[in-house]
Amino acid sequence: MATSNEEEILEGFLCPICKADLKSATQLTNHFESLHQGEQDVLKSLKDIFGKAKKIILNNDETDLKETFDRALKFNYQEYYQPTEEQLIGVSRSSSDYFKGVRSARLERYATETNKLLIRLDKLICNMPTEPNQRKTHEQEVVPWLDGTSVKLCPNCAKSFSLTRRKHHCRLCGSIQCHDCSIFLDLNVAKSIIDPSTPQVSTQHNQEDIEKTGLRLCGHCYNLVELRKQIQERRNAKTLLVTAYEQMRNLMDQAKPAVIMYEKMCQSLFDGETTYNLSDVNAMRGRIGKLAEGIDLLSKQIAGFPAEPMTPLARLQNSIRQAAAHYIKEDLLSLRKLPTEAQIEEVRRQRYEKAQKQIQLEREMMEREKDWREGEAGASGSRPERHPDVDDDNPLIEQMNIIRGYIKDARKELRFEEVAILEANLKELKKEYQMQMLLNKS
Repeated sequence: MATSNEEEILEGFLCPICKADLKSATQLTNHFESLHQGEQDVLKSLKDIFGKAKKIILNNDETDLKETFDRALKFNYQEYYQPTEEQLIGVSRSSSDYFKGVRSARLERYATETNKLLIRLDKLICNMPTEPNQRKTHEQEVVPWLDGTSVKLCPNCAKSFSLTRRKHHCRLCGSIQCHDCSIFLDLNVAKSIIDPSTPQVSTQHNQEDIEKTGLRLCGHCYNLVELRKQIQERRNAKTLLVTAYEQMRNLMDQAKPAVIMYEKMCQSLFDGETTYNLSDVNAMRGRIGKLAEGIDLLSKQIAGFPAEPMTPLARLQNSIRQAAAHYIKEDLLSLRKLPTEAQIEEVRRQRYEKAQKQIQLEREMMEREKDWREGEAGASGSRPERHPDVDDDNPLIEQMNIIRGYIKDARKELRFEEVAILEANLKELKKEYQMQMLLNKS
């Protein structure tokens, strides 16, 4: 035990009143009975403690001695030292802000140093001469080299420089090291670090070639540059989930114009136009169905990737699956129903009859105009102008045959936007040819 005013620690059978060391429990009890009669409550507690401890120690149970003492002390503590109120949590202090500050400072220092190296690396690679002497001068202009007259040992391996162990400089920091401690960075790798969008070129695997063309770096600079390269690769690396999602979005992007084209083709059939036929529209519908199957398969694959339940990743995967299923149901599977062959023929027949009536009206108008011109010519005594006959070598017929071949090829490759444009051109040529025939007959 320790006194309130002293730092000295006392041990033994001490009297709690006068602090006397009685050497044994019996002497402590007799001392208390003879000198401290007034403190009966304390004496009673001491007797109870020794009595319970003796009883437990001498029992016949085959229990561990340490466990027995722990039970005795715990029982006595619960009996005589019951807390009067609930213990409150003491003052606590968070060190997170301190640790974050230290970490941020270190990261900023490394980031600043790495950025400086990357700026130097960019200047080294930019307009680098191929001739060795000119390249060396260029490297010294970008990064000044340290004076090595007083450097006798390699800072990395502590080996002395000599005629066989020459001094070399790091091209990024200008420090000195020996050849064995130098690390060479391939120029293709350096270009990819400076500009991640640069296409990857297969690097040379021959160490001698790399040493001839690469940049000589010290270990510290090389590690910083290599760390930046790893971070770039980690950022650009795509997980299986991202790859599957990009494929699914690509299929959705293909399905959107396909649905628009399908609706346009259906409307063309309902209007009785001959631009598309029923087989064309069925082919487009089959293409949309295949896109829907691919989207559904990829969304199921995304939802099946392993993820902890109720985590943001699991909720994201389920949301992607639900969005894909809703898109398939609302946009791809709810397409307009196609007309039957009988309906298409009836609409086209009505359209043909209407066109024939229009042609007949135009022909009658042309006959009236012809009669009026002949009357005018007879009155003036001149003969009416005659149009030349249209023979089989008419260039309009040749153009129409060429366009029909283009339409056939476009239908085979499901390029229906091109089919619509070609059909419109063919229709205009047909109208022009009909006008020529009418004029020729007249």
